[in-house]
Amino acid sequence: MNFVKINKENYEECAKFIYNEKKDYFDYLFKMNAFEIIKKALLFSIPPFLMQNSLVCEENGEVLGVLLYAPKDAFRHRYEKWVKILGLKVLGTGMKLASVIGQILLNFTVDDVYIISLSGKDISIEYELLYNFINSHDYSRILVDVTENLLNKYKTMNFLEEKKINNRLIRMTKKSKMKHCSGLGWDTHPIVKGRQLILGGIKIDAGFGLNGHSDGDVIVHSIIDSLLGVSLKKDIGVLFPETKVPEGISSVYMLEKVLNAINQKGYFPENIDCVVITDFKLGSYRDEISKNLEKLVRCPVSLKFKTGNGVYPERNLNAITAICVSNIISI
Repeated sequence: MNFVKINKENYEECAKFIYNEKKDYFDYLFKMNAFEIIKKALLFSIPPFLMQNSLVCEENGEVLGVLLYAPKDAFRHRYEKWVKILGLKVLGTGMKLASVIGQILLNFTVDDVYIISLSGKDISIEYELLYNFINSHDYSRILVDVTENLLNKYKTMNFLEEKKINNRLIRMTKKSKMKHCSGLGWDTHPIVKGRQLILGGIKIDAGFGLNGHSDGDVIVHSIIDSLLGVSLKKDIGVLFPETKVPEGISSVYMLEKVLNAINQKGYFPENIDCVVITDFKLGSYRDEISKNLEKLVRCPVSLKFKTGNGVYPERNLNAITAICVSNIISI
């Protein structure tokens, strides 16, 4: 995934997300052709639908979600531009719009920000957008006005219901801050002949592998446990019991499922530090493993390899152990 702003190439797809989130309300506000009006408002950057005040999640050129926001100054000027797309309708629609904006500006300080739309293909994408937005801005409070059907979605994302704006919209607020927490993970698997050694999702040329119900990737297993403990208060065995998952299951597949699950609860890895204990030489694989893990977890991952100096149980190629500390942000 990558994050961009609304632009002339993606604005139509972004308009669909924005319109569909509050379809009934936009239909009420603009009466006819609400989607077309939103499209044009984005294209011509008519306040508060300003392209620059956006965050778009894309993957392989496909728009997965969009966050459109407005600081207080985005509501203050250039409303004459609405005539360009509303024509004579501005007399009726403009009054409604002015009333809505008047309500928005009540108790709205320069330290606040207003979310016009936060819409994605699923809640994990919406959390990704919100996390990236909070991480790159310094507002103290986030305001959003939602219709009744969106209450549960925003409550799930830790917004608090504040008051009714009118008979169609409910004001919700959230402090724009992140909490930091750390999780510890550990895993050991015995070395056996006849299996492929996989560490950090990378196949290692070793002539042996690690015994286990899964592919035995101790690095990924330790990362999974470090993430789960402080987010969902569970461990890898709870989410992937041996009685219910196929033998030889990919640890990378499990990590992807875990990341999706914790993202949906508002948890995001910030950095991960791993120690691997083995007397098998792995230094030449450090960069490849680290880069592969960083692509998966989307944060820096460091690796250290230790032999245990012949006194640890892992000596003489008996086993490989991984210990991991993950620093995690929750929003």
